[in-house]
Amino acid sequence: MDETLKVFHRVLSFAGIAIYAKEKWNSNLWLSFQIFNFLIGTFCFIFTTGFVVSNYSDLLIFIQAACIWTTGVIMTMSLGVCLIFRQKFRMFLCEMVFKDEVLEMPLIRYVLRLESGKKLFELKQMVKDSQEQLFRVTGVLLKCYVTSVWLVATLYLCSPIYEMFSKGDKSLRLLAFDMWFPWSLENLKVYIASFIFHAYAGYLCCVAYPGLQLTIILLIGQVIRQLKILTFIMLNLNDLVLEITKEKDIRWQTYCTAVLSQCVDHYIKLKSFSNRLNVICRPFYLTLILVAIMLVCMCSVKIAVSDKLSPDTIKYYVHEFCFILVVLMFCLLGQQVDNECEQLERAITENWYIFDKKHKTHVKIFKMALTQRMHIFIFGTITLSLPTFTWFIKTGMSFFTLVMSVLEEGNYE
Repeated sequence: MDETLKVFHRVLSFAGIAIYAKEKWNSNLWLSFQIFNFLIGTFCFIFTTGFVVSNYSDLLIFIQAACIWTTGVIMTMSLGVCLIFRQKFRMFLCEMVFKDEVLEMPLIRYVLRLESGKKLFELKQMVKDSQEQLFRVTGVLLKCYVTSVWLVATLYLCSPIYEMFSKGDKSLRLLAFDMWFPWSLENLKVYIASFIFHAYAGYLCCVAYPGLQLTIILLIGQVIRQLKILTFIMLNLNDLVLEITKEKDIRWQTYCTAVLSQCVDHYIKLKSFSNRLNVICRPFYLTLILVAIMLVCMCSVKIAVSDKLSPDTIKYYVHEFCFILVVLMFCLLGQQVDNECEQLERAITENWYIFDKKHKTHVKIFKMALTQRMHIFIFGTITLSLPTFTWFIKTGMSFFTLVMSVLEEGNYE
């Protein structure tokens, strides 16, 4: 767990985002560095937008520039969200990452002290193993994501350098990313400074993208994990309490109702946490989906009209693949949250008939609460789910077909 948190801190600290730091995370030094990087992202957005607008008449260049512009939008959005909501993200981490909220349940505290009981021991192992697995998986995902984005940025940076060396023209002033500048690049020193800005902005993506997105995945992953634990408790409520009381006496019914009340209380905490996180992340989800549709379309068009195996084209393969995986990852998370809520709703009515009237009343209340699922909303009634991912792919391909038909009619090939 500590090792994973160190990896998160090392990655995000390159952008001045210190929400994972143990001490002085909100110092003026960190905040100044974070604001500086947000300004770099903002200038990157302005310059890429300027290039797109100035080349709207040339469709092929416009398509190529749009791939960079969409990436800049997400980078600026990510840096902005981390800056504006840094206090709230730190609070979320304190609630769900730095400590395990499920350990606050009296049943779990009791179980962790035991070494006997089949179902109790199974619950104990589930609590421990699921926590370790979540941190291990997110740590591996973060490293893979950083590597992938770093590969894309490096391909973009190496492509103009290779082209300038291969042509041998010293007057060439190629840039890694398509941007419009209010200054001339004829002076070599100005060109070098502009290229360094490109490189810094490119590698800033390697921090902003994985850092924010894996933080959200870690937080939602904790929600999914704790829903699984609640489901296990409700499915095995009778056996768990019997292992505590040793026999089905008067205490059994009281303990069953008490455990059910603990699960209701914890579910309310989870739902409140999920709603607060969703309010902050909803604009990010919406921007990600819309921008990813455009990027998938533009990258596909660029690949279709270019030499399929050229070094310049390979970067578009990787770029498009990374964005598709990101959208799929978030849609799978949203779908999993919905699935876990559905399983928990079924679990609470398991063997309901063996309990007394008071317990059945608690079951009815819990079931009514569960009918309002923890959907991760993008906008309005649209949720992050597998049907949304299918819509995303279909929409991207529809735009691709439309743009290709325009290119064919205009004889751009």
